[in-house]
Amino acid sequence: MSAVELGGGPITVGRASPEHAPDVELGPDPQRWVGRLHCTLDFADGMWSVTDNASVNGTLLRHGDVTERLQGRKRIQHGDTLLILGDMTPKGEPLYWELTFLDPHTTRPAPFGPPTDVRHTGPGLRYDWVAARAYRVENGVETLIDGLRPQGHQLLRYMAGRGNDGAAVACDHASLITALWGPREEWAPHRSYTRADLAGVVRAVRRCIEVDPSHPRILETVTGIGYRLNVSRPPT
Repeated sequence: MSAVELGGGPITVGRASPEHAPDVELGPDPQRWVGRLHCTLDFADGMWSVTDNASVNGTLLRHGDVTERLQGRKRIQHGDTLLILGDMTPKGEPLYWELTFLDPHTTRPAPFGPPTDVRHTGPGLRYDWVAARAYRVENGVETLIDGLRPQGHQLLRYMAGRGNDGAAVACDHASLITALWGPREEWAPHRSYTRADLAGVVRAVRRCIEVDPSHPRILETVTGIGYRLNVSRPPT
């Protein structure tokens, strides 16, 4: 356990690279689960806020007994904890970095907005960001998906994190390759990743999430562009 004294901000949190050293470095991170500029803490008008910088694996915010995926900019107060995925066991159990914010002068509750009620009517996928679990959702019934490997989780986390609940999320090949293997400048010498590598990951994911992987309805192909993920909210 270590402590970092916050100055006036902004304070960057992420993974170190040859071109960048964040204020709070989370490492080692050989699998690149943590983004180089994963999230940022800012101080303004007497309070601290945190923003996820469109990271691939997202940032979770735990406030009291509630843990939610960070979307947009959120105020944080004494006792709040940021959870950033740092690794995953071979069985798919998430291992998080936990960054607890200590500021006894902050007393007002964080302004959480009301939940939206947007639904996807066809078969879709719900991703539980806290437990790192994926569920197939169809006709109001949720089925836990087994067998996803860590790279499959990373693909689904990236795609699910780029859309609103109940929406179809389309991502191009280039962005998905970067999400899975990092930017080109970080690749090992004489190693490159192509659409064929991406298609291999997609096939493995489809074998887990689709009823009929040869006719996918959740993770669909967008010809000439990339892939589309149909995202669902949990049934109420």
